[in-house]
Amino acid sequence: MTGAANPTAAESQAEFQHYHAPREHCDHLIQPALGEAADLIGDNLARSQSLPDPIGDLRQPARKQMLRDARRYTSAYRDVDFSEQTDQSIVMAGHQPTLFHPGVWFKNFALAQIGSATRSTAVNLVVDVDVTGPSSVRVPRRNPSTGAIGTATVPYDRRGGGVPYEQALIEDREMFDGFDHSVMQTVAGVVENPLIESLWQYAREAINRCGYAGCALAQARHRLEADLGLQTLEIPQSVICRSESFASFVMQILRDLPRFQSCYNESAELYRKAHGIRSSAHPVPNLGRDGDWYEAPLWVYGNQTPKRRGVWVRSSAAGKVLEISDRGNLVRRIDAADLPAADEAFLALGSPEFKIRSRALLTTMYARTVLSDLFLHGIGGGKYDQLGDLISHAFWGTEPPNLMVLSATVLLPGHEHHPLTEIDAAIAGMQRRRRDLQYQGERFTDGASIDPEWVKAKQALISNIPPKGQRSEWHQEITKLNQKIAAALQDEMDQVDAALTELSRRRRAAAIWNSREHSFCVYPLQYLTSAYQQMLPAIPARRASE
Repeated sequence: MTGAANPTAAESQAEFQHYHAPREHCDHLIQPALGEAADLIGDNLARSQSLPDPIGDLRQPARKQMLRDARRYTSAYRDVDFSEQTDQSIVMAGHQPTLFHPGVWFKNFALAQIGSATRSTAVNLVVDVDVTGPSSVRVPRRNPSTGAIGTATVPYDRRGGGVPYEQALIEDREMFDGFDHSVMQTVAGVVENPLIESLWQYAREAINRCGYAGCALAQARHRLEADLGLQTLEIPQSVICRSESFASFVMQILRDLPRFQSCYNESAELYRKAHGIRSSAHPVPNLGRDGDWYEAPLWVYGNQTPKRRGVWVRSSAAGKVLEISDRGNLVRRIDAADLPAADEAFLALGSPEFKIRSRALLTTMYARTVLSDLFLHGIGGGKYDQLGDLISHAFWGTEPPNLMVLSATVLLPGHEHHPLTEIDAAIAGMQRRRRDLQYQGERFTDGASIDPEWVKAKQALISNIPPKGQRSEWHQEITKLNQKIAAALQDEMDQVDAALTELSRRRRAAAIWNSREHSFCVYPLQYLTSAYQQMLPAIPARRASE
C-alpha cells in the first residue's frame, strides 16, 4: 500500500483553515454554511467510491453494525421511533460526556437539523475514552452579603479526574443525587429556572442503570434532547472500539505500523512547521520507537488499572506474529497476523482488563472515512483533524472527506446590563488619565495648586534635551518636577484610583456575565433553545443525491 507524498509546509499552511471562537451573544461559526450540508454529503459519498479496497470494503459492514449498536444503546433509555433505513447517508458529531458549555451543545441541535433536512441518520459519538476532569462545574453566584457576582465550584461526585469516562464510577451517590439542588441554590439570584432540574431527573435515572458519571450525563442530556424533538442516535466510542470492523481497521495499521508511524510523525512535524509550533507535544506528540517496538495510536487500560497507557507493537517472523503491549505487565500475541483471521484475533484480545481504544486522531479518522458521510466538529476538533487529514492522505493516498466546523456563544441572561467592552474602554481611559496626572500633571493646572515655576522649569528642560548618554541628571530633574506636580494633584489622583477600583470590580462581574464557558445546565432551557433557533437557519429538505 503506498500513499501520496505529503504536500510542502508552505502548501499546507495555505490550505489550513483557521477557526476563531465567536465571542458575542448569539454569534456563531458554521463553516461551510449549513445549507451546503447536502452537497458536502454528496461529495463525500463520491469520494468514498475511490477509497482503497481494504478501507472502502469496511464502510458497509461498519455502518450497518454501528447503526444496529446505536439503536440498541439509545433504545435502552429513550424511544427510538424514527425510521430505520440502512441505505440512508449518515451524519455524525461527537464530544466527551460532560456538562459542557452551550457552544458545544449547539452542535447537537445542528446535527439533528442536518439529519432531518438531508434525510440522513444523525449519530452522536459519546467520546468516553477521553480522560475525565474534575467532577464539578463552576457556577455563577451572587454573594448574599455584598451582592457581588462571583463563581463557586459545585461537585457532583468526590472522585477526581485522571481515568477514562467509561471507567469513572460515581463514588458519592448522595452528592450526585443532590447536585441539581446544589446548583439551583448556588445560581439563585443570577439565573432563574436553570435547566439543571429537568436534566438531573434523567441523570438520577441513568445512574441507576449504569453507575458511571459520563454515561449518566450523556444519557440525561440525550433524554432532554428527545423532549425537545431532536431525532438522533448515540453510541459510545468504547462500543465502536469493540466492533469487528474497527478491529479490521486497526489491523490494517498494525500490519504496516512502521510506515504508518512515519506518515504520522512526518505529518505532525509538517503541521508544526506550518503553524510555527515549537512544542513537540502539540498538537499531538510523535509516536515513539524503542528498538523493534513501535508505538501505535491506541490506548489500553482495564478495570483494575484504569489509567490509560500507550500501546506498543512488535512484529516478528516476517510479519506473521504481532506482540501488543503496554511495555509494562500486559502483553498479548497474535499469530498468523498476515492472514484475515488475525482481525478476529485482535478483537478477541479485548477483555475487562485489556481494553484497546483509539486515540483522538484515529477516532475521527475512522468516523469520517468509514462510518459517516459528514462529520460535525467543534473548533478544536476541526483544527486538529487537519493533521488527521495529512496522515490519512499520506498513509492511504486518499483525499480526506469534507467536514463542517460549528461553534456558538450564548451568554447568561442579563449579560446585556454588563457591557464588557464599554467597561474596558472606561478603564483604559482612566488609566491614561492617571498616567497623565503622574507624568504630565502640568496639563491639569485649572483649579490645582501647582507652582507655575515648576511648570516653567519642566518646559525649559523639555526644550533642551541633552544628547544620548548625557541625560542622567536631566532625567533626575524631570522626575523631581513630575513628583512635585503630581503631589499637588493628589486629590484628583485619589478620585481616579477610586474610579479604577470600582471599574475593576464591575469588570470582574462583567467577565462572569460575558463568559461563554458556563455549563449549559445553568441556563434556562427556553432561553437556550431560542438562541439556537435564532442561529440555525432553516435548511431546505434535500437528499445528498438530489
